[in-house]
Amino acid sequence: MRSLIIIFLSSLLIGQIPLKYNDNITPTYEEAITWYQQLDKQYKTAKLFTYGLTDIGKPLHLFVISSDKKFDPETYRSKDKCMIMINNAIHPGESCGVDASIKFADDLLRNKEIPKNVIIGIIPAYSIGGVLNRNSTTRANQNGPEEYGFRGNARNLDLNRDFVKLDSKNAKSLTKIFHEWKPDFFIDTHTTNGADYQHVMTLLGSHPLNFPPVMQDFVKAELLPNLYSSMNEFGFPMVPYVSPVKRTPDSGLRSGISPPRFSNGYATLFNTFGFISEAHMFKKYSERVESTIAFLNSVLDFAKINSVEIIEIRRKANDYLKTQGKFTLTWKADTTRFDLINFDGYEAEYKPSKVTGFERLHYNRDKPWTKQIPVYSYYTSSIQVEKPEYYVLPQAWGEVIERLELNNIELIRLCKDTVITGEMYIIENVANPSEPYNGHFPHSKIELKTVIKTRQFYKGDILISMNQIGNRYIIETLEPQARDSFFRWNFFDSILDQREYFSPYIFEETADSLLQTDKQLRKEFDKRKASDEEFATNAYEQLKFIYQHSPNFEADYRLYPVMRIMD
Repeated sequence: MRSLIIIFLSSLLIGQIPLKYNDNITPTYEEAITWYQQLDKQYKTAKLFTYGLTDIGKPLHLFVISSDKKFDPETYRSKDKCMIMINNAIHPGESCGVDASIKFADDLLRNKEIPKNVIIGIIPAYSIGGVLNRNSTTRANQNGPEEYGFRGNARNLDLNRDFVKLDSKNAKSLTKIFHEWKPDFFIDTHTTNGADYQHVMTLLGSHPLNFPPVMQDFVKAELLPNLYSSMNEFGFPMVPYVSPVKRTPDSGLRSGISPPRFSNGYATLFNTFGFISEAHMFKKYSERVESTIAFLNSVLDFAKINSVEIIEIRRKANDYLKTQGKFTLTWKADTTRFDLINFDGYEAEYKPSKVTGFERLHYNRDKPWTKQIPVYSYYTSSIQVEKPEYYVLPQAWGEVIERLELNNIELIRLCKDTVITGEMYIIENVANPSEPYNGHFPHSKIELKTVIKTRQFYKGDILISMNQIGNRYIIETLEPQARDSFFRWNFFDSILDQREYFSPYIFEETADSLLQTDKQLRKEFDKRKASDEEFATNAYEQLKFIYQHSPNFEADYRLYPVMRIMD
Protein backbone atom coordinates (compact mmCIF):
# COMPACT_ATOMS: atom_id res chain seq x y z
CA MET A 1 0.00 0.00 0.00
CA ARG A 2 2.82 2.39 0.95
CA SER A 3 4.59 1.75 -2.39
CA LEU A 4 1.35 2.47 -4.27
CA ILE A 5 1.01 5.80 -2.45
CA ILE A 6 4.60 6.71 -3.33
CA ILE A 7 3.98 5.85 -7.00
CA PHE A 8 0.77 7.91 -6.98
CA LEU A 9 2.48 10.93 -5.38
CA SER A 10 5.38 10.66 -7.81
CA SER A 11 2.98 10.76 -10.74
CA LEU A 12 1.49 13.99 -9.39
CA LEU A 13 4.92 15.58 -9.39
CA ILE A 14 5.36 15.08 -13.13
CA GLY A 15 5.10 18.55 -14.65
CA GLN A 16 5.46 20.34 -11.31
CA ILE A 17 8.73 22.14 -11.94
CA PRO A 18 11.19 22.40 -9.02
CA LEU A 19 12.81 25.58 -10.30
CA LYS A 20 15.44 27.16 -8.07
CA TYR A 21 15.71 30.67 -9.45
CA ASN A 22 14.73 32.07 -6.04
CA ASP A 23 17.91 30.40 -4.78
CA ASN A 24 20.01 31.98 -7.57
CA ILE A 25 20.25 28.69 -9.49
CA THR A 26 19.34 28.01 -13.13
CA PRO A 27 18.82 24.49 -14.50
CA THR A 28 21.39 22.54 -16.44
CA TYR A 29 20.64 21.55 -20.02
CA GLU A 30 19.71 18.01 -18.97
CA GLU A 31 17.38 19.29 -16.24
CA ALA A 32 15.61 21.69 -18.58
CA ILE A 33 14.97 19.07 -21.26
CA THR A 34 13.85 16.53 -18.63
CA TRP A 35 11.28 18.97 -17.30
CA TYR A 36 9.83 19.59 -20.78
CA GLN A 37 9.73 15.82 -21.31
CA GLN A 38 7.76 15.53 -18.06
CA LEU A 39 5.31 18.20 -19.20
CA ASP A 40 4.90 16.34 -22.49
CA LYS A 41 4.01 13.15 -20.61
CA GLN A 42 1.68 14.84 -18.16
CA TYR A 43 -0.39 17.02 -20.53
CA LYS A 44 -2.11 16.14 -23.78
CA THR A 45 -2.07 19.83 -24.65
CA ALA A 46 1.74 19.86 -24.89
CA LYS A 47 4.25 18.15 -27.15
CA LEU A 48 8.07 18.22 -27.29
CA PHE A 49 9.47 18.07 -30.83
CA THR A 50 13.03 17.23 -31.86
CA TYR A 51 14.44 19.09 -34.86
CA GLY A 52 17.86 19.16 -36.57
CA LEU A 53 21.25 18.96 -34.94
CA THR A 54 23.25 21.78 -33.38
CA ASP A 55 27.01 22.27 -33.52
CA ILE A 56 27.51 20.27 -30.31
CA GLY A 57 25.82 17.25 -31.89
CA LYS A 58 22.58 17.44 -29.88
CA PRO A 59 19.19 18.17 -31.46
CA LEU A 60 17.27 21.40 -31.14
CA HIS A 61 13.94 21.02 -29.32
CA LEU A 62 10.64 22.85 -29.71
CA PHE A 63 7.98 22.55 -27.00
CA VAL A 64 4.48 23.34 -28.30
CA ILE A 65 1.37 24.14 -26.24
CA SER A 66 -2.04 24.01 -27.93
CA SER A 67 -5.48 23.95 -26.33
CA ASP A 68 -6.99 21.67 -28.99
CA LYS A 69 -4.15 19.12 -28.83
CA LYS A 70 -3.30 19.79 -32.47
CA PHE A 71 0.41 20.16 -33.10
CA ASP A 72 0.59 20.46 -36.87
CA PRO A 73 1.59 23.91 -38.24
CA GLU A 74 -0.87 23.74 -41.12
CA THR A 75 -3.71 22.78 -38.79
CA TYR A 76 -3.17 25.66 -36.40
CA ARG A 77 -2.91 28.13 -39.30
CA SER A 78 -6.21 26.90 -40.75
CA LYS A 79 -7.84 27.59 -37.38
CA ASP A 80 -6.56 31.20 -37.42
CA LYS A 81 -4.52 30.76 -34.28
CA CYS A 82 -1.86 33.30 -33.41
CA MET A 83 1.56 31.81 -32.61
CA ILE A 84 4.10 33.01 -30.04
CA MET A 85 7.58 31.50 -30.34
CA ILE A 86 10.03 31.94 -27.45
CA ASN A 87 13.77 31.38 -27.90
CA ASN A 88 15.99 30.86 -24.84
CA ALA A 89 19.72 30.73 -24.09
CA ILE A 90 20.90 32.19 -27.37
CA HIS A 91 23.44 33.69 -24.94
CA PRO A 92 23.53 30.94 -22.29
CA GLY A 93 24.92 33.20 -19.56
CA GLU A 94 21.70 35.18 -19.90
CA SER A 95 19.60 32.33 -18.58
CA CYS A 96 16.55 34.06 -17.08
CA GLY A 97 14.42 33.02 -20.05
CA VAL A 98 15.22 29.34 -19.47
CA ASP A 99 13.64 29.45 -16.01
CA ALA A 100 10.92 31.87 -17.07
CA SER A 101 9.75 29.72 -19.99
CA ILE A 102 9.53 26.55 -17.90
CA LYS A 103 7.50 28.37 -15.25
CA PHE A 104 5.36 30.09 -17.90
CA ALA A 105 4.60 26.74 -19.60
CA ASP A 106 3.95 24.92 -16.33
CA ASP A 107 1.54 27.61 -15.12
CA LEU A 108 -0.45 27.56 -18.37
CA LEU A 109 -0.71 23.77 -18.45
CA ARG A 110 -1.32 23.17 -14.76
CA ASN A 111 -3.92 25.93 -14.46
CA LYS A 112 -5.53 24.99 -17.81
CA GLU A 113 -5.31 28.60 -19.00
CA ILE A 114 -4.25 27.93 -22.59
CA PRO A 115 -6.15 30.34 -24.83
CA LYS A 116 -8.01 28.75 -27.73
CA ASN A 117 -6.81 31.32 -30.25
CA VAL A 118 -3.08 31.19 -29.42
CA ILE A 119 -0.46 28.47 -29.83
CA ILE A 120 2.89 28.69 -28.02
CA GLY A 121 6.26 27.31 -29.08
CA ILE A 122 9.28 27.30 -26.75
CA ILE A 123 12.87 26.53 -27.67
CA PRO A 124 14.23 25.40 -24.28
CA ALA A 125 17.90 26.10 -25.08
CA TYR A 126 19.20 27.34 -28.42
CA SER A 127 22.97 27.53 -27.93
CA ILE A 128 23.23 24.04 -26.48
CA GLY A 129 27.03 23.97 -26.68
CA GLY A 130 27.17 27.22 -24.74
CA VAL A 131 24.72 25.93 -22.12
CA LEU A 132 26.81 22.80 -21.61
CA ASN A 133 29.94 24.96 -21.18
CA ARG A 134 28.73 25.83 -17.70
CA ASN A 135 30.81 28.18 -15.58
CA SER A 136 30.38 31.07 -13.18
CA THR A 137 33.02 33.62 -14.14
CA THR A 138 32.73 35.00 -17.66
CA ARG A 139 29.89 37.49 -17.14
CA ALA A 140 31.86 39.71 -14.82
CA ASN A 141 29.18 42.40 -14.45
CA GLN A 142 26.19 40.12 -13.85
CA ASN A 143 24.44 39.42 -10.53
CA GLY A 144 23.94 35.63 -10.62
CA PRO A 145 22.94 32.92 -11.11
CA GLU A 146 25.60 30.83 -9.39
CA GLU A 147 26.45 28.89 -12.55
CA TYR A 148 25.60 29.60 -16.15
CA GLY A 149 26.66 28.87 -19.71
CA PHE A 150 29.09 30.60 -22.06
CA ARG A 151 28.19 33.19 -24.71
CA GLY A 152 29.81 31.34 -27.61
CA ASN A 153 28.34 28.11 -28.94
CA ALA A 154 30.32 24.93 -29.69
CA ARG A 155 32.06 26.77 -32.57
CA ASN A 156 32.49 29.88 -30.41
CA LEU A 157 29.90 31.71 -32.52
CA ASP A 158 27.58 34.34 -31.12
CA LEU A 159 24.28 32.96 -32.38
CA ASN A 160 22.60 36.34 -32.16
CA ARG A 161 24.78 37.43 -35.06
CA ASP A 162 24.07 34.33 -37.17
CA PHE A 163 20.47 34.63 -38.34
CA VAL A 164 21.42 35.58 -41.91
CA LYS A 165 24.84 34.05 -42.51
CA LEU A 166 23.81 30.69 -40.95
CA ASP A 167 27.31 29.49 -40.11
CA SER A 168 26.03 27.26 -37.31
CA LYS A 169 23.94 24.10 -37.46
CA ASN A 170 21.93 25.71 -34.65
CA ALA A 171 20.84 28.55 -36.94
CA LYS A 172 20.00 26.23 -39.82
CA SER A 173 17.80 24.10 -37.54
CA LEU A 174 16.10 27.17 -36.06
CA THR A 175 15.46 28.55 -39.55
CA LYS A 176 13.59 25.34 -40.41
CA ILE A 177 11.51 25.68 -37.24
CA PHE A 178 10.77 29.36 -37.95
CA HIS A 179 9.51 28.75 -41.48
CA GLU A 180 7.60 25.60 -40.64
CA TRP A 181 5.63 27.29 -37.85
CA LYS A 182 5.62 30.90 -39.18
CA PRO A 183 5.21 32.60 -35.77
CA ASP A 184 3.39 35.88 -35.36
CA PHE A 185 5.66 36.77 -32.43
CA PHE A 186 9.29 35.77 -31.93
CA ILE A 187 10.66 36.51 -28.46
CA ASP A 188 14.37 36.13 -27.71
CA THR A 189 15.13 36.25 -23.96
CA HIS A 190 18.29 38.06 -22.82
CA THR A 191 20.05 39.85 -19.94
CA THR A 192 21.56 43.31 -20.43
CA ASN A 193 25.03 44.75 -20.23
CA GLY A 194 25.72 48.43 -19.61
CA ALA A 195 24.38 51.22 -17.41
CA ASP A 196 22.72 50.98 -14.00
CA TYR A 197 19.13 52.11 -13.39
CA GLN A 198 16.02 51.08 -11.45
CA HIS A 199 14.13 49.19 -14.20
CA VAL A 200 14.28 45.39 -14.15
CA MET A 201 13.15 44.88 -17.77
CA THR A 202 14.11 46.71 -20.95
CA LEU A 203 13.04 45.92 -24.50
CA LEU A 204 14.57 45.76 -27.95
CA GLY A 205 11.41 45.69 -30.00
CA SER A 206 10.49 45.66 -33.64
CA HIS A 207 11.08 49.14 -35.01
CA PRO A 208 8.01 50.17 -37.03
CA LEU A 209 10.19 51.07 -40.05
CA ASN A 210 11.20 47.41 -40.32
CA PHE A 211 7.64 46.63 -41.45
CA PRO A 212 5.43 47.48 -44.43
CA PRO A 213 3.27 50.60 -43.90
CA VAL A 214 0.17 48.54 -43.12
CA MET A 215 1.88 47.25 -39.94
CA GLN A 216 3.69 50.41 -38.84
CA ASP A 217 0.73 52.21 -37.22
CA PHE A 218 -0.31 48.99 -35.48
CA VAL A 219 3.16 48.62 -33.94
CA LYS A 220 3.37 52.26 -32.87
CA ALA A 221 -0.21 52.81 -31.70
CA GLU A 222 -1.28 49.37 -30.47
CA LEU A 223 1.41 46.77 -29.88
CA LEU A 224 4.23 48.65 -28.16
CA PRO A 225 2.05 50.93 -25.97
CA ASN A 226 0.05 47.91 -24.81
CA LEU A 227 3.16 45.92 -23.84
CA TYR A 228 4.63 48.83 -21.88
CA SER A 229 1.31 49.40 -20.12
CA SER A 230 0.93 45.70 -19.33
CA MET A 231 4.41 45.52 -17.79
CA ASN A 232 3.49 48.44 -15.53
CA GLU A 233 0.46 46.47 -14.35
CA PHE A 234 2.65 43.44 -13.65
CA GLY A 235 4.85 45.64 -11.45
CA PHE A 236 7.83 45.81 -13.82
CA PRO A 237 7.81 49.24 -15.51
CA MET A 238 9.62 48.66 -18.80
CA VAL A 239 11.68 51.05 -20.93
CA PRO A 240 13.46 50.68 -24.28
CA TYR A 241 16.83 48.96 -24.17
CA VAL A 242 19.28 51.35 -22.52
CA SER A 243 21.76 52.48 -25.16
CA PRO A 244 22.71 55.99 -23.96
CA VAL A 245 23.33 58.79 -26.44
CA LYS A 246 26.29 59.87 -24.35
CA ARG A 247 27.71 58.16 -21.29
CA THR A 248 24.67 57.92 -19.03
CA PRO A 249 20.92 57.36 -19.59
CA ASP A 250 19.89 60.91 -18.68
CA SER A 251 21.48 62.03 -21.99
CA GLY A 252 18.75 60.10 -23.81
CA LEU A 253 18.51 56.70 -25.46
CA ARG A 254 19.14 55.51 -29.01
CA SER A 255 16.51 53.17 -30.39
CA GLY A 256 17.82 51.64 -33.59
CA ILE A 257 16.48 49.64 -36.53
CA SER A 258 17.85 46.15 -35.95
CA PRO A 259 19.54 44.54 -38.95
CA PRO A 260 18.65 40.93 -39.74
CA ARG A 261 21.77 39.43 -38.18
CA PHE A 262 19.87 39.82 -34.88
CA SER A 263 16.79 37.79 -33.97
CA ASN A 264 14.37 40.73 -33.85
CA GLY A 265 15.67 42.12 -37.14
CA TYR A 266 15.52 38.72 -38.85
CA ALA A 267 11.94 38.10 -37.71
CA THR A 268 10.73 41.34 -39.29
CA LEU A 269 11.96 40.21 -42.73
CA PHE A 270 8.91 37.95 -42.70
CA ASN A 271 6.54 40.39 -40.94
CA THR A 272 6.89 38.63 -37.59
CA PHE A 273 6.89 40.83 -34.49
CA GLY A 274 10.38 40.33 -33.09
CA PHE A 275 11.33 41.14 -29.48
CA ILE A 276 14.52 40.86 -27.47
CA SER A 277 13.63 41.05 -23.78
CA GLU A 278 16.57 42.36 -21.77
CA ALA A 279 16.35 41.83 -18.00
CA HIS A 280 18.77 44.05 -16.10
CA MET A 281 22.03 42.32 -15.16
CA PHE A 282 22.43 44.01 -11.74
CA LYS A 283 19.02 42.93 -10.41
CA LYS A 284 18.54 39.74 -8.38
CA TYR A 285 18.25 36.66 -10.54
CA SER A 286 14.75 35.92 -9.22
CA GLU A 287 13.59 39.43 -10.23
CA ARG A 288 15.02 38.97 -13.72
CA VAL A 289 13.18 35.66 -14.13
CA GLU A 290 9.91 37.08 -12.81
CA SER A 291 10.13 40.13 -15.08
CA THR A 292 10.69 37.83 -18.06
CA ILE A 293 7.63 35.79 -17.07
CA ALA A 294 5.69 39.05 -16.89
CA PHE A 295 6.81 39.98 -20.40
CA LEU A 296 5.81 36.58 -21.79
CA ASN A 297 2.38 36.99 -20.20
CA SER A 298 2.10 40.53 -21.58
CA VAL A 299 2.63 39.27 -25.11
CA LEU A 300 0.24 36.37 -24.50
CA ASP A 301 -2.48 38.69 -23.20
CA PHE A 302 -2.09 40.97 -26.23
CA ALA A 303 -2.21 38.03 -28.64
CA LYS A 304 -5.35 36.64 -27.00
CA ILE A 305 -7.23 39.91 -27.40
CA ASN A 306 -5.93 40.87 -30.84
CA SER A 307 -5.35 37.56 -32.64
CA VAL A 308 -7.84 38.23 -35.45
CA GLU A 309 -6.37 41.65 -36.20
CA ILE A 310 -2.78 40.34 -35.94
CA ILE A 311 -3.41 37.56 -38.45
CA GLU A 312 -5.22 39.89 -40.85
CA ILE A 313 -2.67 42.69 -40.67
CA ARG A 314 0.20 40.25 -41.31
CA ARG A 315 -1.69 38.82 -44.28
CA LYS A 316 -2.06 42.31 -45.75
CA ALA A 317 1.62 43.03 -45.09
CA ASN A 318 2.65 39.83 -46.86
CA ASP A 319 0.54 40.81 -49.87
CA TYR A 320 2.12 44.27 -49.82
CA LEU A 321 5.65 42.83 -49.83
CA LYS A 322 4.94 40.97 -53.06
CA THR A 323 4.30 44.23 -54.91
CA GLN A 324 6.50 46.72 -52.97
CA GLY A 325 8.69 48.51 -55.50
CA LYS A 326 11.35 50.31 -53.46
CA PHE A 327 13.31 49.06 -50.45
CA THR A 328 15.57 50.87 -47.99
CA LEU A 329 18.94 49.19 -47.48
CA THR A 330 20.45 51.56 -44.92
CA TRP A 331 19.03 54.20 -42.57
CA LYS A 332 20.21 57.56 -41.26
CA ALA A 333 19.27 58.73 -37.77
CA ASP A 334 17.17 61.90 -37.56
CA THR A 335 18.54 63.47 -34.38
CA THR A 336 16.21 66.47 -34.63
CA ARG A 337 13.22 64.36 -33.52
CA PHE A 338 12.63 62.35 -30.36
CA ASP A 339 9.98 61.12 -27.94
CA LEU A 340 9.98 61.58 -24.18
CA ILE A 341 9.59 58.68 -21.75
CA ASN A 342 9.54 58.42 -17.98
CA PHE A 343 12.78 56.85 -16.77
CA ASP A 344 13.82 55.70 -13.31
CA GLY A 345 17.55 56.11 -12.94
CA TYR A 346 20.35 56.62 -10.45
CA GLU A 347 22.53 59.68 -10.05
CA ALA A 348 25.74 59.37 -12.06
CA GLU A 349 28.83 60.45 -10.15
CA TYR A 350 32.51 60.56 -11.00
CA LYS A 351 35.32 59.80 -8.63
CA PRO A 352 38.96 58.66 -8.80
CA SER A 353 39.45 54.98 -9.52
CA LYS A 354 41.21 52.99 -6.80
CA VAL A 355 42.70 50.82 -9.55
CA THR A 356 43.86 53.25 -12.24
CA GLY A 357 43.74 56.61 -10.48
CA PHE A 358 41.72 58.03 -13.39
CA GLU A 359 38.17 59.33 -13.15
CA ARG A 360 35.55 56.57 -13.14
CA LEU A 361 31.79 56.48 -13.50
CA HIS A 362 29.71 55.44 -10.51
CA TYR A 363 25.92 55.14 -10.20
CA ASN A 364 24.78 56.11 -6.71
CA ARG A 365 21.84 53.86 -5.80
CA ASP A 366 21.19 56.02 -2.74
CA LYS A 367 20.22 58.80 -5.13
CA PRO A 368 17.41 57.48 -7.35
CA TRP A 369 15.64 59.83 -9.73
CA THR A 370 12.63 59.78 -12.01
CA LYS A 371 12.37 62.15 -14.93
CA GLN A 372 11.59 62.35 -18.60
CA ILE A 373 14.40 61.60 -21.02
CA PRO A 374 14.43 61.64 -24.85
CA VAL A 375 14.40 58.50 -26.98
CA TYR A 376 15.80 58.99 -30.47
CA SER A 377 14.01 56.52 -32.73
CA TYR A 378 13.41 58.48 -35.95
CA TYR A 379 15.21 57.61 -39.17
CA THR A 380 15.24 58.55 -42.83
CA SER A 381 16.17 56.35 -45.78
CA SER A 382 19.83 56.51 -46.74
CA ILE A 383 20.44 53.95 -49.51
CA GLN A 384 17.39 52.71 -51.41
CA VAL A 385 17.04 50.25 -54.26
CA GLU A 386 14.36 49.52 -56.84
CA LYS A 387 13.13 45.94 -56.83
CA PRO A 388 14.00 44.05 -60.02
CA GLU A 389 11.55 41.70 -61.66
CA TYR A 390 14.02 38.85 -61.26
CA TYR A 391 17.45 38.12 -59.86
CA VAL A 392 19.66 35.62 -61.69
CA LEU A 393 22.15 33.69 -59.57
CA PRO A 394 24.68 31.24 -61.05
CA GLN A 395 24.52 27.78 -59.50
CA ALA A 396 28.21 28.06 -58.59
CA TRP A 397 27.22 29.96 -55.46
CA GLY A 398 25.83 26.94 -53.64
CA GLU A 399 26.20 28.30 -50.10
CA VAL A 400 23.98 31.25 -51.02
CA ILE A 401 21.42 29.00 -52.73
CA GLU A 402 21.30 26.76 -49.63
CA ARG A 403 20.44 29.73 -47.42
CA LEU A 404 17.77 30.98 -49.80
CA GLU A 405 16.17 27.53 -49.79
CA LEU A 406 16.29 27.29 -45.99
CA ASN A 407 14.29 30.53 -45.88
CA ASN A 408 11.55 29.20 -48.18
CA ILE A 409 12.55 31.39 -51.12
CA GLU A 410 11.07 30.06 -54.35
CA LEU A 411 13.81 29.34 -56.88
CA ILE A 412 13.38 28.55 -60.58
CA ARG A 413 16.10 26.45 -62.23
CA LEU A 414 16.89 27.37 -65.82
CA CYS A 415 15.98 24.37 -67.97
CA LYS A 416 18.50 25.23 -70.70
CA ASP A 417 21.52 27.41 -71.39
CA THR A 418 20.29 30.99 -71.79
CA VAL A 419 21.77 34.38 -72.70
CA ILE A 420 20.30 37.13 -70.50
CA THR A 421 20.78 40.91 -70.44
CA GLY A 422 20.37 42.86 -67.20
CA GLU A 423 21.89 45.13 -64.59
CA MET A 424 24.99 44.05 -62.69
CA TYR A 425 27.22 45.71 -60.12
CA ILE A 426 30.95 46.26 -60.19
CA ILE A 427 32.42 46.42 -56.69
CA GLU A 428 34.56 49.54 -56.87
CA ASN A 429 35.63 49.73 -53.25
CA VAL A 430 35.24 47.98 -49.89
CA ALA A 431 36.74 48.27 -46.42
CA ASN A 432 37.31 45.48 -43.93
CA PRO A 433 38.01 45.23 -40.19
CA SER A 434 41.46 44.21 -39.01
CA GLU A 435 39.99 41.64 -36.62
CA PRO A 436 37.30 39.00 -37.33
CA TYR A 437 33.71 39.54 -36.29
CA ASN A 438 31.84 36.34 -35.46
CA GLY A 439 33.98 34.30 -37.82
CA HIS A 440 34.02 36.76 -40.75
CA PHE A 441 35.67 39.95 -41.95
CA PRO A 442 32.48 41.74 -43.01
CA HIS A 443 32.78 44.42 -45.68
CA SER A 444 31.92 48.06 -45.04
CA LYS A 445 31.95 51.23 -47.13
CA ILE A 446 30.79 49.30 -50.17
CA GLU A 447 30.89 51.39 -53.35
CA LEU A 448 29.19 50.12 -56.51
CA LYS A 449 28.92 50.95 -60.17
CA THR A 450 25.90 49.70 -62.15
CA VAL A 451 26.51 48.35 -65.64
CA ILE A 452 24.38 46.61 -68.26
CA LYS A 453 25.73 43.19 -69.18
CA THR A 454 24.73 40.40 -71.52
CA ARG A 455 25.77 37.14 -69.92
CA GLN A 456 25.68 33.45 -70.62
CA PHE A 457 23.81 31.50 -67.96
CA TYR A 458 23.53 27.73 -67.88
CA LYS A 459 21.01 25.01 -67.28
CA GLY A 460 20.58 24.75 -63.50
CA ASP A 461 21.32 28.41 -62.75
CA ILE A 462 18.78 30.16 -60.53
CA LEU A 463 16.04 32.61 -61.45
CA ILE A 464 14.41 34.32 -58.45
CA SER A 465 11.04 35.95 -59.07
CA MET A 466 10.37 39.06 -56.98
CA ASN A 467 6.69 38.47 -56.27
CA GLN A 468 7.20 36.51 -53.04
CA ILE A 469 6.44 36.99 -49.35
CA GLY A 470 10.21 36.65 -48.91
CA ASN A 471 10.97 39.67 -51.12
CA ARG A 472 12.52 41.67 -48.32
CA TYR A 473 14.73 38.76 -47.30
CA ILE A 474 15.88 38.46 -50.93
CA ILE A 475 16.66 42.19 -51.14
CA GLU A 476 18.46 42.25 -47.79
CA THR A 477 20.70 39.32 -48.72
CA LEU A 478 21.36 39.82 -52.46
CA GLU A 479 21.81 43.60 -52.62
CA PRO A 480 25.51 44.10 -51.72
CA GLN A 481 25.01 47.37 -49.82
CA ALA A 482 22.29 45.98 -47.54
CA ARG A 483 23.25 45.83 -43.86
CA ASP A 484 23.61 42.03 -43.73
CA SER A 485 23.94 41.04 -47.38
CA PHE A 486 25.67 37.82 -48.33
CA PHE A 487 28.31 39.95 -50.04
CA ARG A 488 28.91 41.90 -46.84
CA TRP A 489 29.36 38.58 -44.98
CA ASN A 490 32.08 37.42 -47.45
CA PHE A 491 30.07 34.83 -49.39
CA PHE A 492 31.21 36.37 -52.71
CA ASP A 493 34.78 37.30 -51.78
CA SER A 494 36.41 35.31 -54.57
CA ILE A 495 35.15 37.89 -57.10
CA LEU A 496 37.45 40.44 -55.45
CA ASP A 497 40.56 38.47 -56.48
CA GLN A 498 42.39 39.26 -59.69
CA ARG A 499 43.19 36.01 -61.50
CA GLU A 500 45.35 37.08 -64.46
CA TYR A 501 48.46 39.29 -64.36
CA PHE A 502 51.18 40.66 -66.65
CA SER A 503 54.96 40.41 -66.73
CA PRO A 504 56.43 43.92 -67.01
CA TYR A 505 59.37 43.01 -69.27
CA ILE A 506 57.02 41.40 -71.82
CA PHE A 507 54.14 43.88 -71.51
CA GLU A 508 56.35 46.93 -72.27
CA GLU A 509 55.91 46.63 -76.05
CA THR A 510 52.15 46.09 -75.73
CA ALA A 511 51.83 49.10 -73.43
CA ASP A 512 53.74 51.32 -75.85
CA SER A 513 51.56 50.18 -78.74
CA LEU A 514 48.38 50.88 -76.75
CA LEU A 515 49.49 54.41 -75.92
CA GLN A 516 50.31 55.03 -79.58
CA THR A 517 46.94 53.84 -80.88
CA ASP A 518 44.51 54.82 -78.08
CA LYS A 519 44.46 58.61 -77.75
CA GLN A 520 41.99 58.58 -74.83
CA LEU A 521 44.15 56.17 -72.87
CA ARG A 522 47.22 58.36 -73.56
CA LYS A 523 45.32 61.39 -72.28
CA GLU A 524 44.26 59.64 -69.05
CA PHE A 525 47.74 58.21 -68.55
CA ASP A 526 49.45 61.58 -68.93
CA LYS A 527 46.90 63.25 -66.65
CA ARG A 528 47.52 60.66 -63.94
CA LYS A 529 51.29 61.14 -64.19
CA ALA A 530 50.92 64.90 -63.91
CA SER A 531 48.60 64.79 -60.89
CA ASP A 532 50.04 61.85 -58.92
CA GLU A 533 53.69 62.21 -57.95
CA GLU A 534 53.94 58.68 -56.54
CA PHE A 535 52.45 57.25 -59.73
CA ALA A 536 54.85 59.30 -61.85
CA THR A 537 57.86 57.73 -60.12
CA ASN A 538 56.62 54.10 -60.11
CA ALA A 539 57.23 52.20 -63.36
CA TYR A 540 55.24 49.13 -62.33
CA GLU A 541 52.15 51.17 -61.37
CA GLN A 542 52.27 52.92 -64.73
CA LEU A 543 52.35 49.61 -66.61
CA LYS A 544 49.60 48.29 -64.32
CA PHE A 545 47.43 51.29 -65.18
CA ILE A 546 47.80 50.60 -68.90
CA TYR A 547 47.21 46.87 -68.38
CA GLN A 548 43.99 47.52 -66.45
CA HIS A 549 42.75 49.71 -69.31
CA SER A 550 43.71 47.22 -72.00
CA PRO A 551 41.74 44.41 -73.71
CA ASN A 552 43.98 41.96 -71.83
CA PHE A 553 42.52 42.85 -68.44
CA GLU A 554 39.87 40.41 -67.19
CA ALA A 555 36.42 41.76 -68.01
CA ASP A 556 34.73 40.29 -64.93
CA TYR A 557 37.13 41.64 -62.32
CA ARG A 558 35.03 42.61 -59.28
CA LEU A 559 31.82 41.91 -61.16
CA TYR A 560 29.15 40.90 -58.64
CA PRO A 561 27.70 37.71 -60.17
CA VAL A 562 24.02 38.35 -59.37
CA MET A 563 22.11 39.91 -62.28
CA ARG A 564 19.06 42.15 -61.87
CA ILE A 565 16.40 41.90 -64.58
CA MET A 566 14.25 45.02 -64.51
CA ASP A 567 10.73 45.41 -65.89
